[in-house]
Amino acid sequence: MKKLLIGLSIVALACSTSVFANGASETKSSEAQADSIYVYNSKGENAKQFAAMCAAYETETGVHVKNFSIGSGQDHMATLRAEMNSKDKPTVYSIQGMKELPEWEQGGFVQDLSKVTTGDFGKMVQAIPEGLRLSSDGINSYGVPYNVEGYGYIVDKAMLKSLFGTDPTADIQAATYSEWANFVTTLTSWIKAPSKMDVTFNGKTYTLAASKDALSSKLNGVFVVTGSEKWTYGDHLLNVAINSVFSSSRDAASATDAQVAQLESSFIRYAQVLDLMTSNLAGADGPAQRGQALVSSSKFGYDQGVQIFAQSKALLLKQGNWAYGNIEGVDSNMASRLEFLPVKMPYEASDVKVNKSIAQLNSSIPVFVPNYYAVNALASDAKKQLAYNFLYWLNNSKTGKDYIINKFDFIPYNADPSTTTVPNSLGNSIISYIDSDNTISAPYNGSPAGWSGDVVGKKVMEEYLTKATWATADYKAIADYAVQKWQDMN
Repeated sequence: MKKLLIGLSIVALACSTSVFANGASETKSSEAQADSIYVYNSKGENAKQFAAMCAAYETETGVHVKNFSIGSGQDHMATLRAEMNSKDKPTVYSIQGMKELPEWEQGGFVQDLSKVTTGDFGKMVQAIPEGLRLSSDGINSYGVPYNVEGYGYIVDKAMLKSLFGTDPTADIQAATYSEWANFVTTLTSWIKAPSKMDVTFNGKTYTLAASKDALSSKLNGVFVVTGSEKWTYGDHLLNVAINSVFSSSRDAASATDAQVAQLESSFIRYAQVLDLMTSNLAGADGPAQRGQALVSSSKFGYDQGVQIFAQSKALLLKQGNWAYGNIEGVDSNMASRLEFLPVKMPYEASDVKVNKSIAQLNSSIPVFVPNYYAVNALASDAKKQLAYNFLYWLNNSKTGKDYIINKFDFIPYNADPSTTTVPNSLGNSIISYIDSDNTISAPYNGSPAGWSGDVVGKKVMEEYLTKATWATADYKAIADYAVQKWQDMN
C-alpha cells in the first residue's frame, strides 16, 4: 500500500499502549509475548473501557492484548495506515463499513472470515445475519460487527403525553406521511396558540390539549435541526431516501448510473422532508428560521441541538442512540423516557424499487453496523487463531457481553431482541424495532466517498438552509445535483 508521511507518534514495538480519547496514554511492558495480539480500536469514546476489557481478557485467558484506541480529533484512517506500515501491524483492526473496505481488501490486509468454517468462531461468523455482513460480493465476509446502531426522530414520551394526555407512539410509528406532515404543521399552530386540535395517526384521532402544561409550555418548535452538521441531513437523512432504491451498502456500491438515476424522485421526497423540518424549527431562544444562523456551529451545532432538545424546547431531534449520553448529561429524567419515531418520506409507488411497501419504509428506522473488527490477513496462522479466540470471547462470554452492553453502551449485533435489554431507553427502542422487523439499512455507506456529506450536504448547507423559502424547483435542483454528483464520482 502507498506509504503516507504522517506526523504521528507510533507506539514502541516493545510496549503495549492504549491512547485514550483525552490524549493520555498508559504504557506496559509486553516483552514480545508469544501469546499476544495487537487490537486497534477506532472508537476513541470507549478507549478506557476498551483497555479495561483487554486487561480482563488477559486475566481470564492468559493472552496479552496490546490495544490502541484512537485519540480525540485524530484521523482514523491516517492513523491506521501508519500502523499498517509499521513492523508491528495490528492483528485485529477497525473497518468502518463499505466505504473503507475496498482499500484494505485491495491491499490484501483483510482476512475473508467466510473461509473459517470450523470451531466456535467459525460457527459465529457463519451465523452473522446477511444484512449485517461486511461483504463486497455477497459471499465473502470481512468482519465481525462491533455492535448495531440506529437513528430516527428522538422524542420524549412524557412530552407526547403532555400534548395528548396519552401515548400515541405506536400509532405515530404506523402513520402515513400525510398524517405526519399534518401533525407537524398543526403542532406549530398549537405552540403559537394552544386549543383543542385534532390530528390523525394510523387512522385514529388524537386531540391536542386545550392548553399548555408545565412541560409543553417549554416547546417553541417541532424540530431542532443541527444545521452546521452536514452529516445529519447529508449522510443520515439522505440515507433514508436511498433505502427506497437500494437495500444495502453493497447494492449501492455496485450501482450503475442508470440505477443511481432511479433515486431522482426519492431525492425530491428527501428535499420535501428537509423543507418541512426546517420550516418548523425550534431554537434556543424561541422559534427559529432558516438563514445563516441555522448553519452556524455556535447556534445549531451538535451540542447546541442536543441542548435545545434536552431542555424540551423541541419535540423532535433526528439523531441516533449515540446521543443518549449527551441528553442524559442535560436531563437524566428525560433520558429514561426517550423513544425513536421513523423518519417518514412522501413516497409514491413509482419511487420504491426495493421489496418493501411504502408503509413498511415509513414505519422503520435505519439500523446498521457502524464498525467491524477485521483480522489482518498478513498475520501468522497462530496470530489469526488468537484473534478468532478473542473475538469469540468478546461476543459470547459473560465478561465480554457485559463490557459490550454495560461498559461500551453498545447493542450487541448478535443479541436476541426478544430477551435483550440494554441500560438506556434509545438502545431498547432500537431493539424493539429489530424485534418487530421494522428496520431499514445504511446503503449511503456504499455511495462514493464524500458524496453524501461533503458534496450534497455542503450544497444543501450553503445554498438552501440559508434560504428563507423553498420552491418546488428547489426540490428538483437538489435531487438533480445529488444524482449527478453520484454519477460523476462513481
